[in-house]
Amino acid sequence: MNRMTSILAGSLVSLISGSVSAGAFIFANGDEANRIAHPSSYFGTGGEITVSVCIAPTSESIDDMLVSVQNTIDVWNAREPVSPNVLLGGSNDIPFDQIDFESTLLHEVGHCLGLAHPNLATESGLPGADRNYTKADQGTNEVFDIDPGLDGIKGSADDLRGDDINLHWFNIGLNNPFVLTTPIDASNYSRDLADLPPGDNFAANADRSVGSALGFANSEAVMQQGAFFDEDQRQLGVDDVATLGLGMAGIDRTAGNSDDYIPVLEYGGVASGCDITIEVTGTSFAFCSVGGSFISPDHLRITNASVQLGSASEIDWFFNQVSLNPDEVFEDRFEP
Repeated sequence: MNRMTSILAGSLVSLISGSVSAGAFIFANGDEANRIAHPSSYFGTGGEITVSVCIAPTSESIDDMLVSVQNTIDVWNAREPVSPNVLLGGSNDIPFDQIDFESTLLHEVGHCLGLAHPNLATESGLPGADRNYTKADQGTNEVFDIDPGLDGIKGSADDLRGDDINLHWFNIGLNNPFVLTTPIDASNYSRDLADLPPGDNFAANADRSVGSALGFANSEAVMQQGAFFDEDQRQLGVDDVATLGLGMAGIDRTAGNSDDYIPVLEYGGVASGCDITIEVTGTSFAFCSVGGSFISPDHLRITNASVQLGSASEIDWFFNQVSLNPDEVFEDRFEP
């Protein structure tokens, strides 16, 4: 079979404010842990690739969501890691009882580019905060082995994970998802636990509690699952940039070769048939549905991607209306 389909729940809503390396890729699993997903326009040949982004004509709230769609495009094009990138309470413009639409959309579009949750998330079936452990698949015992280690922080480097199969790419010998290591390729990033620093037990993920312990307060990967009231997370973290950058190193996973690519997201208007289609409708909070096709044994391109975010009559969205300056964002584009 040369095609795959995946549905990723984008975020988990909590009724309280607060918290519940390179990360992981969609389509990767315990049997095929090295799989890397790429945007739809990548077929193994390097250079700039265009990824069109449209608002579905059937979407609700089109006028309200337009600025956030354009800002999301600019932020993913810039690939500029920001720390801290979580703004809470009086640090943002979001009412205490609303959820930021733009922050959620930024996360979902990351799925459409091939990125998975760096934490176990809801797809693990684990309860509550246990989902903050680092992305992995069950080992031969067919259960998740979870123990936060001596520091008591779930998702940190001293976690005891038994025979769980790590799916999270980390910087070799460092294992710090809040520090960018260049070049971003297989010479610096691995998912093999043998490449961890001495004393580390498992790959750390960019959860905000891990960030605080490592000296990066209010910092978290956008791709970390978890959305909260009165929270602005409209800028990428280091882990988001590193994960996308590892994909950009191409099929050989070596930066600087002819198969490297640069994804350029372009707004296609209110239309159908784009590489990524965004729609506000329904009762579900947010999810991304993607299909994929192999371009090599360990690499897939996304063949179709659609984001659905719940209707404003169901979700208390805050629709940001402040546009980023596209010229400044594109000027600062990060290229590994």
